[in-house]
This record gives sequence, structure tokens and C-alpha cells, in this order.
Amino acid sequence: MNIEEVLSTTHRISPRERVPFHCTCCGECCRHVRQSVPLESPDVFRLTRLLRERDKGIICMDDFVARYTELALLDECGYFMLMLKVTGVDDACIFLKENRCMVHAAKPRTCRIYPFVAGIGDDGHPEYLVSREKEHHFKGPAVHVKTWMKRRFTEEDKAFLRMDLSSARDIARLMRRIPEFHRQQAMLLFWRYKYSDFDLDQPFLKQYAKNLQQLKAALALLAE
Repeated sequence: MNIEEVLSTTHRISPRERVPFHCTCCGECCRHVRQSVPLESPDVFRLTRLLRERDKGIICMDDFVARYTELALLDECGYFMLMLKVTGVDDACIFLKENRCMVHAAKPRTCRIYPFVAGIGDDGHPEYLVSREKEHHFKGPAVHVKTWMKRRFTEEDKAFLRMDLSSARDIARLMRRIPEFHRQQAMLLFWRYKYSDFDLDQPFLKQYAKNLQQLKAALALLAE
């Protein structure tokens, strides 16, 4: 199931609602997930920090990206996002072992807030949806959407999304203006400032805000 199919099973939900949901640790939500688990910049940052403590081969975000992600092109201009790699005949998440998440402490936001989907609306406030692609999960005691999100959809997540959404149009517009012969260079700049050029021992958000400004400045030079 790709990300378009996942989104087709979602519908808007109020934070005041309650939804019956119970995780049975079946691992089904972690299978058949090719091109359906997006990795945002803070996801890559957190996962790299976790894995560098376990694996000497993971030192920086580039190491994580090379080993555990694949690129998904969103626009012909070169605007892309990273997706989590899958493995096996059932296209399972690469971090699923014996029906358990091996990176639970730093799992991507998409996984952390499941079965809900969260975003930021045009008014800057959070918006929520519920994903019903695994109907057998919707049993048991009801969970309160607002409480669920308060525990799992962090203030850092919200701040990141606001910054990301406010810059996305400008970045895409600049990338569309860049000549074809500079396209690869533009994509490398996008990669560098969105997924690479971070000090893992410093707070994420300040670095991301600075990186967005540097990315737009660098793309503007290529677009001249």
C-alpha cells in the first residue's frame, strides 16, 4: 500500500472525538508499507541519534539516509521526500523484527501517531484524520483523540511542520526556475539542508530554521 492508498482510507476527525482502538502487536501496520512511511527531517535526525549509539556504521544523517531510506520525487522540479525502506516479500518496514519495532524510542511521526494522521491547516492550527486501512485495529476501549495527540504529536513536530509548510511553496517555486542543467545541483542542495547538514548534539529546530534560509538563498543563486 503506497501513501496515496493510505490517504484514501482516511477521514477528518475532531480532537474531541473518541475512537475504539487497540494495538495487538500483530505488526500488520508495519507490513505492505512500500513508499508509504514518509521520513521528515526531524525523523531522520532522531533516528540517526538513536542508531549511532547502537551501530558504529551510523555516524551522521547521511549514513542513515543511505542505508534506510529511498527517495520519492514529488515534483519534476526535483522536490522530493524520503521514504523508509522495506524488506521481504511482504514489504515490511526495515525496522520490524519479530513483530516489534526496533526503533520504538525514535519511531517516525507517521508511526508514532497511528491510527491518526496530523497536519497543520492554513490557519496554523493542527488538523487530524483517522486512517482505517486496518479495520481489525478498531476494537476495544475508546481513545480520546486530543489526549492521544498530546502524548504523541509534540510541540517540536508542530513547529517543524509550520516552518516546513511556510517554506515549501517558495522552495518549489525556486526549484522550478532553475535550468535543467542545474537540476542535480539543486537536488543536492535540497538534500544537504533538509536531511544532512545538522549537528546531532544540538537542538534540531534552530538548525532547521537556519538551513531553510540557506537553502532558499542557494537555490535563488542557481535560479538567476
